Amino acid sequence: MCMVCDGFSFEEIDRQIDLTIQVNGFFIQQVGDGFDDPNLWSYTIGINESWDHADFVTVDMSADLQRDLIAALVDDVVDFGEVLVETLRLLDVELVPVHRSHLAEGMVAMWEVRNERRAEPGDFLQIVLGSTWYCAKHSTTGRRLDRSRGTAPRFVLHGISVTLMQWPT
Repeated sequence: MCMVCDGFSFEEIDRQIDLTIQVNGFFIQQVGDGFDDPNLWSYTIGINESWDHADFVTVDMSADLQRDLIAALVDDVVDFGEVLVETLRLLDVELVPVHRSHLAEGMVAMWEVRNERRAEPGDFLQIVLGSTWYCAKHSTTGRRLDRSRGTAPRFVLHGISVTLMQWPT
């Protein structure tokens, strides 16, 4: 999953991202320790530059579901310039703006490298799963990034400082 761990240089990774954006209009960056990592998150790079729409971020779902939901919403952005309310209803997802506290610690580091600036509120929308995705017991377990993260532990991944996101309290 990690191109750095697989031996790619940062220059090669940047070229791969650039080529993918040139061909598809966006790139999905998945961050975690393999596709089975329960803390895996994904974010897009290139949606704003290709279609003048906020990029997306996802957490607390499988890598495949993250990729599929992002692709479905990007289809609307490409076709209509925005995500349709009907699409959100059919998929039972909500889009919420990502709070600055989640962006402040490099959550979207490759996006920031490409854009040569820190991500700011309005740059990203989180895809939040609706209640039909959960059983009654787990209907409120997903993290919401539209709220302040408070204090969270930090670690360094390939020289990039990353803050672990916490469950809401």
